[in-house]
Amino acid sequence: MHKQNYQDILALVQMPTRYAGNEINAVKKDLEQVDLTFALVFPDLYEIGTSHFGLQILYSILNACKNIAAERFFAPAPDMEALLEKKQIPCLSMESQKDLKSFDIIGVSLLYELNFTNILTLFCLSKIPFYSKERNDSFPLIIGGGPCAFNPEPLADFFDAFVIGDGEKAVVQISEKVIEFKKQGDGQKKTLLKLLSKIEGVYVPSFFEPVYEGGIIRCVTPLYEDYRSVKRAFLPSLTKDSFPVSPVIPFAKPVHDRLRLEIARGCSRGCRFCQAGMIYRPVRERSLEDLIDITRRSLETTGYSDVSLLSLSTGDYSNLPQLMTGLLDLGQGHCNAISLPSIRAEKLTPELMNLIMKVRKTGFTIAPEAGSQRLRDIINKNLTEESISSTVENALNLGWKNIKLYFMMGLPFETPGDIEAICSLSKRLASSYARGKKTINVSTASFIPKAHTPFQRCAQDSLATTKEKLQYLKDNLRHRKVNLKWQSPEMSMVEGIWARGDRKLSKLLVKAFEKGCRLDGWADKFDFSLWQKAFEETGIDPLFYTTRKRKAEEVLPWDHIDSGVLPGFLKKEFQKAEEKTITPDCRENDCTGCGVCDFKRIKPVLHEINTGFIKTDPEKDNIQSKNLPDEAFKKFEIFFSKLGPARFFGHLELATIIQRAVKRAGLNVKYSKGFNPSMRLSFENALPVGMESEEESLFIYLEKDLMPCKIVDLLNGTVPEGLCINACRPFNRLVKNNNLFSYYIIGFNNPCLGLEKIDEFMDLQEFIVEDLSKKGKIRKVDLRKSVEKISFIDEKTIEMVLKKYNERTIRPAQILEKYFRLDKNVIQTARMKKVKQG
Repeated sequence: MHKQNYQDILALVQMPTRYAGNEINAVKKDLEQVDLTFALVFPDLYEIGTSHFGLQILYSILNACKNIAAERFFAPAPDMEALLEKKQIPCLSMESQKDLKSFDIIGVSLLYELNFTNILTLFCLSKIPFYSKERNDSFPLIIGGGPCAFNPEPLADFFDAFVIGDGEKAVVQISEKVIEFKKQGDGQKKTLLKLLSKIEGVYVPSFFEPVYEGGIIRCVTPLYEDYRSVKRAFLPSLTKDSFPVSPVIPFAKPVHDRLRLEIARGCSRGCRFCQAGMIYRPVRERSLEDLIDITRRSLETTGYSDVSLLSLSTGDYSNLPQLMTGLLDLGQGHCNAISLPSIRAEKLTPELMNLIMKVRKTGFTIAPEAGSQRLRDIINKNLTEESISSTVENALNLGWKNIKLYFMMGLPFETPGDIEAICSLSKRLASSYARGKKTINVSTASFIPKAHTPFQRCAQDSLATTKEKLQYLKDNLRHRKVNLKWQSPEMSMVEGIWARGDRKLSKLLVKAFEKGCRLDGWADKFDFSLWQKAFEETGIDPLFYTTRKRKAEEVLPWDHIDSGVLPGFLKKEFQKAEEKTITPDCRENDCTGCGVCDFKRIKPVLHEINTGFIKTDPEKDNIQSKNLPDEAFKKFEIFFSKLGPARFFGHLELATIIQRAVKRAGLNVKYSKGFNPSMRLSFENALPVGMESEEESLFIYLEKDLMPCKIVDLLNGTVPEGLCINACRPFNRLVKNNNLFSYYIIGFNNPCLGLEKIDEFMDLQEFIVEDLSKKGKIRKVDLRKSVEKISFIDEKTIEMVLKKYNERTIRPAQILEKYFRLDKNVIQTARMKKVKQG
């Protein structure tokens, strides 16, 4: 019942493919035939969650286990949430449309503090009690993981367990324990949690009790003598086994619509403000050979053209020039752009610069973090102004049009002169290097102290102070080549509360949710006034968590979470910050003594520079494009149907889907000329979202010797559910489209059109309406002369035959709305199908 209702409401929401779930490479198993069902929840919108590499890793690992089915959930947008609540439909999985509450395990990705209210949205819609103590043994086991789990205390009352650290092995071990526990039967959840607590990296918050004194934590008392702290889970090395070579290819508009290639994990530079640089130690590189093989296989299974190199410090990868050479060798149309987020000047060798000039540029970011050398030394950024200037100059000379500079306000030991230094440095760089159409975008954000960093006890700037500094930048950072952007100070304040919060914040999260806080990480959705009301009604003082400096002897909420970095090392690093002393990178210098490595199981994994050249093997895969001359191609016309779930594809979305299907099919296709070649592909018509069609056509240039039947077979093996390639023929300009009419069958959910009303319309001589052209001009349209016939089939179904009038293509929805005055929701939920004639 839920499944059918869910499909009905998709027609009423923006971007329905956010929820459709029939993506390429999605894994659908029979949930009745597996031992364990695992819900992977990303508490943000689909376009954010599907771009997250960690979710793809866990999805791939779990579904590789034959007896486990992993399915995905994302936070609904406000329009979808309202409809789900109104129709009393719970959150349903992307793959099988199963209720979140019916899964054995719910695993929630904790990437960002401002996603926390979204977790409650998903629980609320699915009728899952918020607090773990209110959930009996019939509810799923709920676990969280990700960087925010390194201070799990603000969410401790809501979760049964957390995974601290790398999740690749822990998630399988947890699953195996739960399967074993289920087979034993009649066990209590507390018994299961005791078993899970033995797994490396698993934190069970109910096994610890914080004790407060004067509002401050005096101690965190473990309830079991053999479980006094939780050590982070480590993945010693990155291998091909855990890499998702067939990632799910999202619909809609994911923020990172490209192949994500994790080249390394961890960073050794030791920036004192950076949580990721501490909690993901040590550096573990993937081998060059593995990366080339992974990319080859992934491009084959996805059809992507762009590759993004993922790492905390991409430019530090030992074999970056060799990797880029190997990627570019994969062929035209398969690796058109390589995203290099940032490369330090000292890493830009002549060889690497030559390679960069060959690829289409995406974004380039330099993060000085601080404007002055004094403050960069304090935070251990290890960047000189000379290096920053050289990097900007080289990047702009290599073809980047825009450079992003990232700075923070409110860093420890900051002075007004450091804020002024942001202005002066940015303007100097713009004046020296941003010529012509090239610009520099300066992005600023508030410093937020994070757990497990040397600055974890520091005060965060107050809202008033942050706004004052931001206003100074607005007033003084004025340059025609500089664009200033900033993160909302209010958002940073709320993030800071959760970053170093404790269990007393549980009531605040619930109250904020009840007040209507949703999608707080989106500037257009964030409502600070609702948070202010939540502070007032719960008695939570936000300044207690943000602007208050923690004393050296104060117990921190996360002290029982062992990140691997020694507390003494963090203390020593803070002292060095006070002294303005730099700690060198242990990649190229002696061990800094952070405590993470035991140099047996856990140690840096750095690969020797590969002096050979890894070439792709055309015989080994089908992605190697042939460099064929233009005369080797000819134009084909392909006929396809777009039915069922495919009706929700927008036109641009459909074009991308077809392009990637062509690549996955291994077809050689003609591309346009120039630096950014595009596939020679066009469509006869652009159908509106929600309309089905039994036959549409597209045109594409393929190898002229290909048999049309082979093209049909190859493409049908690569298109998503709802699309079907029905026929193919060489294009013949002499064969004209003689279809003067378009035939539609329209089915309504309820009776809404009578025969009398239809006859009234057909008896009209004309029915003129006004609309706006794409250029914003008012134009008149005679809808009656666009209609050949409307036939009443039954009280819920009509047939409409339309024709072009004055070269205008009219759609049924326009007539139903303008003349018959049907409600917008009635039109949107109607099943409109363009039917094939003859």
